[in-house]
Amino acid sequence: MKVKNKVELLAPAGDLNRGKIAFDFGADAIYFGGQAYSLRARASNFTLENIHEISEYAHYRNRKIYLVINVLNQNGMLGGFEEYFKKALEAKPDAFIVSDPYIIKKVKEIYPEAQIHISTQQSISNYKASLFFARNGCSRIILSREVNFNELKGLIEGVDGKIEIETFIHGAVCIAYSGRCMLSSNFCLRDANIGGCAQCCRWEMKLSDESGKVYSNNFTMSAKDMCLATKIDELINVGVSSFKIEGRMKNEHYIATVVNDYRNLIENHYSGNKDNTQYLEDIANVANRETDLAWYDGQPGIDKMLYHEIPKQVKQNYAFIVTKKINNNTYEVITKNKIQTTDNFQILSPLHSNILNINISKMFVDGVETNVVSAPASTIIVEFAKDIELQKNDIGRII
Repeated sequence: MKVKNKVELLAPAGDLNRGKIAFDFGADAIYFGGQAYSLRARASNFTLENIHEISEYAHYRNRKIYLVINVLNQNGMLGGFEEYFKKALEAKPDAFIVSDPYIIKKVKEIYPEAQIHISTQQSISNYKASLFFARNGCSRIILSREVNFNELKGLIEGVDGKIEIETFIHGAVCIAYSGRCMLSSNFCLRDANIGGCAQCCRWEMKLSDESGKVYSNNFTMSAKDMCLATKIDELINVGVSSFKIEGRMKNEHYIATVVNDYRNLIENHYSGNKDNTQYLEDIANVANRETDLAWYDGQPGIDKMLYHEIPKQVKQNYAFIVTKKINNNTYEVITKNKIQTTDNFQILSPLHSNILNINISKMFVDGVETNVVSAPASTIIVEFAKDIELQKNDIGRII
């Protein structure tokens, strides 16, 4: 009988700080791009120095880092890859997320022991294709988002443990098959397959027929975001190796919240605790678009799309992020929205198993006491109404 390992929680990191936050709030591993060969060119991404730093941060905590090199190469991009990869390799990433056959081959030539994870850009959706990559030295398949639960179950049975299976559980869902989109190239000369997606599917467009009759002035082609928070038990039981959260463009509040909540949902599965209400509500509150189960139950219909998107009322409750402790109840923070001493706050911190409710008794800007700070990105001093133990990158939000 095969013993199943505990499922991995894999979080996105758009930059060094968000990578550290993902680890602090419970990620087993993060994935990130360098400043070349990654499909999120508009994320801040990691310099080579950043890759070394996050490697040390992760490996000291017995966590893993996965470097994304998943572009579909054009001829002009081939020449610089070997030099870039050798420099990145010095930081000892635990695996490489790859889609281009040239990069797969080159990585194995340079570093035969490399763990290669086949990117979702390869659109793998069956066990035969998964086994092909297993035979060719790859260790994990990141499945196409277009695989439903029954297909997933059959695929995992088909590979029979010969290769790990990673699946998305949360985040944006592309209208093109596994992100293979040409809208951005055609509309604004930004190739999505080399990192330049302009998210044209989310633009408001005029929908008309050949006669010119207009049916809509706000037609979009975007899908609702994926949220499989209610399906964690089923996905673990079927044998998924890694749960992937999408969102290298998301801010610290989003990363901390989503990672923290999925961490707790996973731990509750293994402990047998069924009280997930707090975490499900928390995930729902941080969403900035409507969410659904995507392909989980099968072919999605019109109810899974945002053809005439009504903007979701986003809760602007991200109040501040902690930068350092001054004394028992006093901290330096950076504001993220307007905050007042009359507001009620929650603290999200890995130091505390539950979300904490607290009030601020005093605030100081440049040494001057104030009751309100309107400008985001202000560095201020706050005194909480009681002693509280916090650490750098803990999150404060308004309730």
